Amino acid sequence: MQSRKLILILCGLGVLLAFALGIHVYQKQQREAALLQAQAFSTLLSRQDAPTYGPATAKVRIVEFFDPACETRRAFYPLVKKIVDEQGGKVQLVVRYLPLHKGSDVAVRILEAARQQNLFWPVTEATLRAQPMWASHGNPEPEHIWEFLGPTGLDIPRAREDARSPAAQAALDQDIAAAVALKVTKTPGFYVNGRPLTEFGPEQLKALVATEVQRAYGQP
Repeated sequence: MQSRKLILILCGLGVLLAFALGIHVYQKQQREAALLQAQAFSTLLSRQDAPTYGPATAKVRIVEFFDPACETRRAFYPLVKKIVDEQGGKVQLVVRYLPLHKGSDVAVRILEAARQQNLFWPVTEATLRAQPMWASHGNPEPEHIWEFLGPTGLDIPRAREDARSPAAQAALDQDIAAAVALKVTKTPGFYVNGRPLTEFGPEQLKALVATEVQRAYGQP
């Protein structure tokens, strides 16, 4: 009788041990899958040569999917830069291209050519100021952008060549592929440290950034 009880106890312990081991293996697999998913997500949100505003040492990154022909993006431009400036080096803006409007792919190639001359931001500002003159959605004429870029100091002949280069097209293709994978369907589209801005608006973006700054740096 005693030996029978012992056998039953040992069998029960074996079942419990197997169950615990199964849970451990499952949890490990889940952690590994989550890590791989996070790494893949991080890769989608980053591109080595993407234009940035703000210090590389910042712990909070705003990733913006950006269409230079988008009127909403034009209105958001000073607001986003102000958010970065107000955080005093804690936030960096990373720009990814997403040309959804007709003709905006040409504008994006011009901006990418300007980035190669370290003039992305002056050329972006000139392009957005001139947006009403070239970005009519009925009949866009993005080639007119060149006419507004003289004061930026851009080497225009060189930029025209760079805008047609395979490198410019590769940057555009990579950003579009990332947007498709992330299901970004409108611009501007924002992620803050990987968290999407689900409720669109300047105050909502500011609040999300503030939350991530507090999370990254703690209470001021």
